[in-house]
Amino acid sequence: MPKNCVASIGFFDGVHKGHKYILDQLQAKAQERGVEELLISLWPHPSVLFNRPIQLLSTYQEKIDLFQTLGLQNLIFLEFNHETANMSRNEFTQKILIDRLGVSELVMGYNNSFGNKGVEQNQEIGIPVKKLDKITINNKDVNSSILRNLIKEGNVSEAEKLLGYYYQLRGKIVSGYQIGRKIGFPTGNISEIDKMKLVPSNGVYICEVELDSIWHPAMLNIGTRPSFNGSERSIEFHIPDFEADLYDKEIKIRFRKRLRDEKKFDNIDNLIAQLNKDREQTIKFFE
Repeated sequence: MPKNCVASIGFFDGVHKGHKYILDQLQAKAQERGVEELLISLWPHPSVLFNRPIQLLSTYQEKIDLFQTLGLQNLIFLEFNHETANMSRNEFTQKILIDRLGVSELVMGYNNSFGNKGVEQNQEIGIPVKKLDKITINNKDVNSSILRNLIKEGNVSEAEKLLGYYYQLRGKIVSGYQIGRKIGFPTGNISEIDKMKLVPSNGVYICEVELDSIWHPAMLNIGTRPSFNGSERSIEFHIPDFEADLYDKEIKIRFRKRLRDEKKFDNIDNLIAQLNKDREQTIKFFE
């Protein structure tokens, strides 16, 4: 842990382009002063503490991985509990930032705050505070709330523009009802997704799946399988022209494009015809 550092504090859900901008400014300020940078991520999300938990863009491990890809050297997770939530900004600064973490300056996002009343640019809290301007892309503010709404809508293509990467899920492949195999579309069913992870809205998507460190084009369905009178929400994928035993394998999914809503078909022939169209669009997408 650096003894004298420039820091930024927040939850950083999604580690999106707005967070990358904060990190760039943090690293520039640290280099200017000849000290190390430190990123302090609150955990768990404040909504958990107040019994209004929300689903998140990034899990604990995903956040670590994403910041590592951006070249962050020092990352710590600070437990967000009733004690820290009730601290005044000055108490939090002195006890946590200065005494415990050795922070001598803060770089903060435009909508970021800490302490029970927040903090503003150049406010007297014992250390300098630099508040950054917000960034926009295609006239959209870049923040985690907007991104969560895009994912809830299934708008993964627009989300990618603000994230700077393809939205992902991680899980494990489990055995399903084998219905897809019987109609010529063998699927893998995905389970063990972190319960706090935000899953896109029901529908059919073009995606990529990583198996044994190799990425494969795939089509993926999120929903209840209404054509078979299903009721439980499931996630299943099909890799065109691929045959292998996939059960119990770890999997990563990258969402590329939403194709359509989930639909109840009157008969199997109509379902198969639509699945063939979905497969053709998926193959063409990656050509």
